[in-house]
Amino acid sequence: MSGPLADAQALDNLLQSDPGNLLSTAGGESDKTVMASTSVVSLNSPHRLPTSPTTLSQSDAEPFTINDLPPEIIAKIFYIYMYWEDESHLIDPELEGMVSVFLPDPRSAPLLFCRVCRYWRNVAISTAALWSALAMKESFNLNTVELWLKRSQNHPLSLFLLIYSWDSWAHTQEQIPLLLDILYSTMPRWKSIFFHFPDTKRLRDLAFTLSPEEGKSSATQLQFLRISSQIHFSESDERLCIAAYHRLSSFPHPALRRFSWPCDCGTLDFANMPTVLWQNLQEVSLLTTTTGYLYPFLKACTTLRFMVIDTLHTFIWSGDVDVVTPTIAHALESLNIGRLKGYIAEAFGCLTTPKLKRLSYGHSAGGEETEALQDFLERSGCELESLCIVCKTSKFDEAEATIMLRTPIFTAIPNFSLRLKEDGCDPSFAGSIIAETVGRWSATTYARYEPNNRSYHLGWGTLDIAYDYNDYYPFLVKGPVPIPKWTLSYSDGPLTSA
Repeated sequence: MSGPLADAQALDNLLQSDPGNLLSTAGGESDKTVMASTSVVSLNSPHRLPTSPTTLSQSDAEPFTINDLPPEIIAKIFYIYMYWEDESHLIDPELEGMVSVFLPDPRSAPLLFCRVCRYWRNVAISTAALWSALAMKESFNLNTVELWLKRSQNHPLSLFLLIYSWDSWAHTQEQIPLLLDILYSTMPRWKSIFFHFPDTKRLRDLAFTLSPEEGKSSATQLQFLRISSQIHFSESDERLCIAAYHRLSSFPHPALRRFSWPCDCGTLDFANMPTVLWQNLQEVSLLTTTTGYLYPFLKACTTLRFMVIDTLHTFIWSGDVDVVTPTIAHALESLNIGRLKGYIAEAFGCLTTPKLKRLSYGHSAGGEETEALQDFLERSGCELESLCIVCKTSKFDEAEATIMLRTPIFTAIPNFSLRLKEDGCDPSFAGSIIAETVGRWSATTYARYEPNNRSYHLGWGTLDIAYDYNDYYPFLVKGPVPIPKWTLSYSDGPLTSA
């Protein structure tokens, strides 16, 4: 076979390395006559998409443009442009990867594709996967939502609905029940779900709609779930929240392996809950939490491999004293804590993680932490491949860093990253201590000043995963304005948009 289809694999390789490359060449004959198509098919459908506006055989004199590619390849380009993110640093992208959802905006994909030319419009409308991820963040239009879902046909759905307060949605508040009815009607197609409501009643209603009876749910394809609400710390709010999560704990389908919990509805009583959900989970993300919340999760989620915590406080409420007891997280491979508020000994003193490969945390307590971290790693017997520490106080100073970098258990880690506050060490310290202690990792060492973070960054290796995610993790809400995928201290990470 000759022509563009013969080189589809080479094109696919090109897109994977630079997914936006070919889209920048899309100019040219935007008014070409194309075959109209009203069928809606998925990206991987066996049915043909609309015909290309030109034939595959061309004279050598004619320039080749993106519109000369067959529609199947155009659809693949559109899809990769919208969804592709570099996740080469992850252990398991399926479980750790970000979830892209899109704000309906004519300035961004997929609606933007429909404005370029008739060929692009027909291809975009006919590709169900492009319409399978919808975000409603500040407002919504029911007609747009219905059209978007219609174009997605039977494709699995990622839905993001964020309502902070009814006041902010006053102009559409009367339409909220209609919107929820529309979204709930697609429940058998739900894949990744983020719903946040202003009140706990909606939270409870959603949980009981998702699982109308214990052990039953029509959401057979659901892989990620986060539902939350504004909490007013009343007894009724707490009762509604606990009822919601008790019902969810009986969710029967093993596809649900990722779960995010806001941690503000009281301690979950795992001992008196069904265990089906918790024993299936392999990735959990928590917002602001304490060790009193953390340890019950680690005990209940026996297959947990990945955990992301925004903020961990190491204090223990009086009612939680009995839950922070020796715990073995047998399957945990990666632990990322954006801000650790307290001491390492308080956070990890009762924890053992024999399979831990990656540990990252932002440190805001004082010094003298090296010994406690060493005890945790030795007790676990794990073989870390990456350790990243972001010091948010100058109390972790030259003396503490020197002890750490002269301790064999830390210098044996292939990827080590330490950020020291600028007022915690001399400007020459980072370079000198690395030169003295690095040993076999000398080919990948670094020591530099980061002005945005007001810190000195030293270490070795090629893996630096000290990421701090926003409250929507793992969702990336994409629109026309680029947003950072994560932050690191005061610096934004790579930007992404639609």
